[in-house]
Amino acid sequence: GEGPGRRTVSEQPFPQHHDDEFGSGGFRHDLRALLIQMAPPYGFTLATFTAAGVTTYENGAPHPLEILLFLVGAFAGYGVLAVIAGALRRMLTPQGITMQGWQMLHLIPLAVVFLVCWGLASVVPAPICWLTAGMALTIGYLTVLTFELAFLMHSRLVRS
Repeated sequence: GEGPGRRTVSEQPFPQHHDDEFGSGGFRHDLRALLIQMAPPYGFTLATFTAAGVTTYENGAPHPLEILLFLVGAFAGYGVLAVIAGALRRMLTPQGITMQGWQMLHLIPLAVVFLVCWGLASVVPAPICWLTAGMALTIGYLTVLTFELAFLMHSRLVRS
């Protein structure tokens, strides 16, 4: 509650800089912080291009309605993962992701997306291949990345 000597939010002093805050550790520190923050969205961007690229390679340039199927598949895949995670039932507060070095490269999830989407594009006919590519992209990348980061975090904790 508010008692004598307690400040309201508007009266709080500006936060002090800490050594781990962006802008306080020099270029290399800030670049590292930015790379860690951008790694999952950047990896997902690469995975999206990969899924669309191999599907285009196998089935030709998509019609606009096939592009819509790709988006619907990606959206549906995200929805499936949200249901599995229980994210639709309660309020969640995002937590920071801890990564270092090569963990930011996400080679395993990207390789899985490449292989799964290429395999699906080879056997699933158009236009349905665009729907499956979108789903495989989202489910594959985010699921494998989750397992990879959890495994690497567990390995790091075991070693320390």
